Amino acid sequence: MDKRLFIILLVLLIAGMAGWFYYVSTQSDQSQSIEKISVDWWGSAHADITAEAFTHWNEDDPAVVPTSCAKCHSGDGFLDFLGMDGSAPMQVDAPARIESVVNCNTCHNEAAHALTTADFPAGITLDLAKGDSICATCHSGTRAGNAVASAAEGISDDEIIPDSAAVTPHYAFSAAVWLGDEVQGGFQYQEKEYAGRFEHAEGAQTCTDCHDPHSLHMREDYGEQADLCAACHSNVVGYSDYREVFVSEIDYDGDGTVEGMYHEIEGMRAILYTGLQRYAKGVVEQPIGWADQFPYFFNDNDGDGTLSEKETVFPNAYSSLTPRLMRAAFNFQFSAKAPAGYVHNGKYILQLLYDTAQDLSSVVSVDTSTLVRPE
Repeated sequence: MDKRLFIILLVLLIAGMAGWFYYVSTQSDQSQSIEKISVDWWGSAHADITAEAFTHWNEDDPAVVPTSCAKCHSGDGFLDFLGMDGSAPMQVDAPARIESVVNCNTCHNEAAHALTTADFPAGITLDLAKGDSICATCHSGTRAGNAVASAAEGISDDEIIPDSAAVTPHYAFSAAVWLGDEVQGGFQYQEKEYAGRFEHAEGAQTCTDCHDPHSLHMREDYGEQADLCAACHSNVVGYSDYREVFVSEIDYDGDGTVEGMYHEIEGMRAILYTGLQRYAKGVVEQPIGWADQFPYFFNDNDGDGTLSEKETVFPNAYSSLTPRLMRAAFNFQFSAKAPAGYVHNGKYILQLLYDTAQDLSSVVSVDTSTLVRPE
């Protein structure tokens, strides 16, 4: 072999080995062990085989997860949606196995890694980062505010919709909250402007920037430490402190105290709930109440402002909905079932609550004079 050629090949070999050594060493520093990942996953909601999300259909006959639910409530169903079972991609073709949790293969496969878009209930498809697209595919809700408009089409605002039932967005729709006006998850009133995607801070812009993808916990939030958020929010030393995080010095709910975004949302939702109940009792003449169980809105038969155990049963579901009450119920639920909405996009939530309270105040007594709508 030519001496010069030999030297060139030797140099290339040494450079290649050096590059490989650098790659392996940096990857080992940045990656977690399989043992650590497994422990984190086993303690996550995605692995909880006893959770209602995976067992709801156990007593059905047959005991399977329906095609309409399988994409997000069965690991097997999500693989079907991706086409990893040999079926057509981007749809669920058959009922799925119960108690099929979200495991490694659910998200770590060729089709999931190639996924760069997510479909939202408002009929909007959005390009997202690869990891975000996997999360958003399930954490987008099942219905958006435009479903309210469809259900109320042709009915005047205060006329009861025949055979009506509350339209709700389901739950755990964090992506729809985070993206705001880009996907129009809430009921958005015409001629109003709404916050779009919540641009947080560098290094905290995507789902997995903030959430560990295996434990689902906030990154670096272990025990008493919450370093990820504490880097900018000096009052945060643990998970419970997230509720005290401010985004401005504005008293949005008008209670006389500037509080963390969580509390501002809670305060404004309480005002909306009062208006919702006054409207149902005074205009519809059928009192309403809310409980954190399906179908969520029930007849308050004795009109005492609270729901008893006997009243929170499915046959007592509220069905005297007008278009105005239906959109109020949807936005109330959109706020109530987004427990981390104050982190993901608090301004969007507050805008929806404010506009809904204003809508109700046009026909019943709801004091919105001290409320502030976020810009």
